Amino acid sequence: MNILEKIPTFVTVGVLVVIFACLKRHARCARLQLWSVGWLLVFTHFLAQLLEPASGPVNPVLLALDLGSLQASAVAFLVSVSSVVEDSARRTGLLLVIGLPSIVYAVLNCYEVHTPWPFIACLLLSFGGGVHFFFQVHRKWSAYLATVASLCAAATLWGSWAALRGSSDEGMTALMAAGFGLPGIFICRNFWRRSPATLTMAGGFLCWGAVFPVGMLFDRLAPNFIIPTELWNVPKLFVAFGMILAIVEEKSQSLAAMQLRSEGLNMQLERFSEITSRLLSGVKVDTVCPDVASAITEVTNFSAAVVYLQNADLRLELAGVSGLPDETISQLRAKTKDWTSTEVRNICAESPRVSQNSYLLTDRDLSIPAGLQQLSGDDELLIPLRSARGACLGFITLAGLKNANRVSARELSRVEILASDLSVAVELKSLQMQLVRSEKLAGLGQLVAGVAHELNNPLTAVMGYGELVSDEAKSERAQDHLTKLVGEARRMKKIIDNLLRFSRQSAQGNNKADLPSVLQEVLALRAYYLRTHNVHIDVELEPNLGSLAVDEDEIKQILLNLVNNSADALDGATGEKRIRVRAFQVGTRAILEIEDSGPGFRDLNRALDPFYTTKPVGKGTGLGLSICYGIVKEHGGDVRLENVHPHGARVVIELPVAKTATPQLQTAVAHA
Repeated sequence: MNILEKIPTFVTVGVLVVIFACLKRHARCARLQLWSVGWLLVFTHFLAQLLEPASGPVNPVLLALDLGSLQASAVAFLVSVSSVVEDSARRTGLLLVIGLPSIVYAVLNCYEVHTPWPFIACLLLSFGGGVHFFFQVHRKWSAYLATVASLCAAATLWGSWAALRGSSDEGMTALMAAGFGLPGIFICRNFWRRSPATLTMAGGFLCWGAVFPVGMLFDRLAPNFIIPTELWNVPKLFVAFGMILAIVEEKSQSLAAMQLRSEGLNMQLERFSEITSRLLSGVKVDTVCPDVASAITEVTNFSAAVVYLQNADLRLELAGVSGLPDETISQLRAKTKDWTSTEVRNICAESPRVSQNSYLLTDRDLSIPAGLQQLSGDDELLIPLRSARGACLGFITLAGLKNANRVSARELSRVEILASDLSVAVELKSLQMQLVRSEKLAGLGQLVAGVAHELNNPLTAVMGYGELVSDEAKSERAQDHLTKLVGEARRMKKIIDNLLRFSRQSAQGNNKADLPSVLQEVLALRAYYLRTHNVHIDVELEPNLGSLAVDEDEIKQILLNLVNNSADALDGATGEKRIRVRAFQVGTRAILEIEDSGPGFRDLNRALDPFYTTKPVGKGTGLGLSICYGIVKEHGGDVRLENVHPHGARVVIELPVAKTATPQLQTAVAHA
């Protein structure tokens, strides 16, 4: 063949190299990189043929470049459609295992080495090494692997038998046929789909691999039969066109998948925005939670969603479920009836975080029952509902992926945003309840103040005239009756004073109180009662606790009321009677916790209301907690009431810490 006949094929392959180089810049993947390298090697093969003389002996170096590049391209194509193409380490290992021996065989063949053993060794290393490599990858024999191994064994035996007889062409033909023919089988096995690209590529590789044994057969049986050279190159063009079609198909599928994802995300935004609007419009959060769970299962990849919210007793209860059968919902209600926010915080602390506010659960006792999770090995995701101050208001659990083995980060972030909106709505509801309570107490305080002032004057007159009449009474019985009358009047006066204290909104002064010393005095006052009633007191005070910005008498009254309430709650209780007093400082706030092991608050929403009491008639007025609330709010503090699991009550009081004088001010005071 003269040089003019070789130029069209050379130019065609050169154009293909440019096309694949351009495609590689827009689609980065290992398979496309190997295709680009393979066609560059084919171009090198045709370049070497272009430089070969039309007649006479050929330079062995040029011939080695010709056959070696063609064999290397076969190895690149073979690896590109194998099952390990996306694994960098295995891909490199396979290239070395089958590439080096086959290329060495081609070079030895070009230099006409007459010893058969190097050729046999290269065949054994190339075919045997390839079969062993794939067996190590798949770890078990199959009909597919047995077929490939049989073909490789037959090719090895044929090439070795020919090498022993002094011919290396058979082995070269076997390597070329396997290198270009096996990719057609691999495509059908690993990347099969009914598309023009797959059919064109698979058929092209099978025909390309058949070119070499068919060409040898014609050379041996019909040496004078002339077949146009371009006919032998047709399979190469089919393979190239099939590869280009495959890239176009993948791009089209990628665009279609992106469009579907975009539509899904738009649907998520619309659905979640609708729920967010409802949450922020002031509707009851409990009524929206079922829609939150349904929206998550409808527009995300999760098939099951459960929403828990914190109730008035600070326990977590089921608020919304989607994607679970009724039997499982009953199991969840029974399992979570005693859950608290503390357990959720512990779960989050012990579980790995997979996103900004999502945790992967692995504890079987705190998850959806087995058989309903398919998320990364029977696990599920937990998204806590946190307030602005970090308090846990509930949580959402997600499980059961529908279409994939992974969760989209963007999809999960949208669910987290919805959870954040739900947290805001729950916190707004809580703040609204606090505002209503504060307004109610403020109005009640004004009413009580007016009534107390109106009662104070006549009550003072009753007490005064009672004492006067008592002095003038002659009989002991009359004096006894008058003494009781004055005593009851004094008790009424004390109640009125407490009412006035509850309603008073005085400005915060500069008084300071040392909590440890005040607490010691209060406990000393109640020591006899606590000791005789077998009540144990546990005191935990943080060292170096700052002074409280409150009057000493006021904090003493707060402590005395709280200790009395706890002691009264323990009266008649069974089991261990214990009161725990704990104080610590967080920033500029002092936190005081008084906890008892009694029955707990019967109604947390009414516990701070004046005159509300669960004590027997005559034992309490129902003003203790109300007075404490008024004093604490007076000084810019806060009061929280909680029921403790399994039984008990806790009162948490936040008070500001007194500001310490600066060194300059202390020096000025000292000089003054």
